Amino acid sequence: MAPLMIGYVCIASMFVILMLGAPIGLAMITVGFVGFSAIVGMAPALAVLKTATFETITNYSFTLIPLFLLMGNLISRSGVATDLFRGALQITRGWSGGLAAAGMTASAIFSTVSGSSLATASTMTRVAYPEMEKHGYDPRLATGSLAAGGTLGILIPPSIALMLYALITEQSVGTMFLAGILPGILAFVLYTITILIMSRIWKPDPALATLATQDVPAPRRFETLRLFAPAIVLFGLVMGGLYGNFFTPTEAGGVGAALSLIFALWRRVPRSEIVAAFVETIVTCGSIFLILIGAEVFGFVLSTSQLSSALVDFLNGSGFGSWQVLIVILVFYVILGCFMESLAMILLTVPIFFPVILANGFDPIWFGVIAVVTVELGMITPPVGMNLFMVKSASQGTSLGTIMKGVVPFVITDIIRLGILLAFPVISLLLTGRL
Repeated sequence: MAPLMIGYVCIASMFVILMLGAPIGLAMITVGFVGFSAIVGMAPALAVLKTATFETITNYSFTLIPLFLLMGNLISRSGVATDLFRGALQITRGWSGGLAAAGMTASAIFSTVSGSSLATASTMTRVAYPEMEKHGYDPRLATGSLAAGGTLGILIPPSIALMLYALITEQSVGTMFLAGILPGILAFVLYTITILIMSRIWKPDPALATLATQDVPAPRRFETLRLFAPAIVLFGLVMGGLYGNFFTPTEAGGVGAALSLIFALWRRVPRSEIVAAFVETIVTCGSIFLILIGAEVFGFVLSTSQLSSALVDFLNGSGFGSWQVLIVILVFYVILGCFMESLAMILLTVPIFFPVILANGFDPIWFGVIAVVTVELGMITPPVGMNLFMVKSASQGTSLGTIMKGVVPFVITDIIRLGILLAFPVISLLLTGRL
C-alpha cells in the first residue's frame, strides 16, 4: 500500500477508534505506531515510540503544563471563586440580570488563574447557580450564561490551550498569551451585553428577584473589590513577571503554583483538598502527556506519508481561496468540538492543519487565537458541547434541554465574535507587535 494511502487509512481509523470511546492519547499512539510500522518497518517504529516518549517527558518546555495546572487546581479549592462572585455581585447588583452578569464577571477573573474551560464552568456553576435559583432566575439564563462564561477559561491567559498550541507549533508562549488578552476581553463584553438583553426576555420571578433590583451605594461597590485581590495579585505577579522578563514561562508557572499553595495554606484549606489538587494535577498531566506522546508518534505518520503535503496540494488545486480554506477548517473545528475535549482536539488537529495555514499565508499566532475561539464555540454548541455537561452535573435538577436552550444566544454571540476576529486580525495581534 502506498504511504499516502496508509496516511488516509490512519486518519479514518483514528476517528473510528475515537467514536468507540478509546482515550485519544492511546488511539494516537496505536494508530501512529501501526501506520509508521506499515511505512518504514517495525524496528524504526519501535525506536520512534521510545524516542517520542522520552523526549516528550523530558522536554523542559513542557514542565510549565503541570505548574499552571497546579496553580489553577489550588486556587479552585481556596474559596477564590466564591469571593470573586461576591465581589462581582456588588458591582452588578441593581442591573437587570445582575446575578448572571456577576457570574460572568467572576468567570472572567477566575479564568486568569484557572486556564481551563471545564474547571471554570464547573466551579462557577457550583458557586453562582444556587444564588440565581434562589432569586428566581430563569434556568435558561442562569445555566446558559455559566456555560458560556466557562469558555473564557480556554482563552484568557494563562490558557492551557494557548500554551499547548504554542508548544506544538514552536511559537512563543508569552506571545500567544498576549494574543489572547483582547479577544478574551471582547468575549466578556459581548457575553455581558447578551446577558443584559436576554434578562429582559427571560425575566426573573419578580417575587424572588429582590437582589436583582436592590442597588448598592457606589463607595461600597468599590470596597468589595478587595475580594478580587487574590486573583488580581496572582495574575499580576505571574503575567507581570513573564512580560517584564523577570521569569521564563516555566518560572512563571512555578511562581504561580508556589503562590497558590501559600494562599491555600493561608486560607486554611483542608489538607485533603490540597492533596486532591495535587492528585488532580497528576491525573490531568498524565492525560495531557499521553496525548502529547501520541501527537509526536502520529506526527511521524503525517510526515512519512506526506499526508499534510497532499492536503496542501489538494486544497491549492481545488480552486479554494485562502479564506475559503480557513472557513472549511473552522467548520470542522466547530463540529469536532461538539464531541471532543478542547485540548485533545487541538493536539490532534493542529499538526494536520498547521502546514495548510502556513501555506496559505496566515499568521500562526492569529490562527492560534482563531482556532481556540472556534474550539470554544464547539464546547457550548448543542447537542453535545462539553461545557453543557459540566454545567448539568454542577446544577442538580436542571435538564440538559433547558441548558441547550439557554446557551443558544451565547452561541450566536460567539459566531459574531468569531466574525469580528476574522475581519479584524489587529484585535489579536495588537499587543504582540506582529502587525
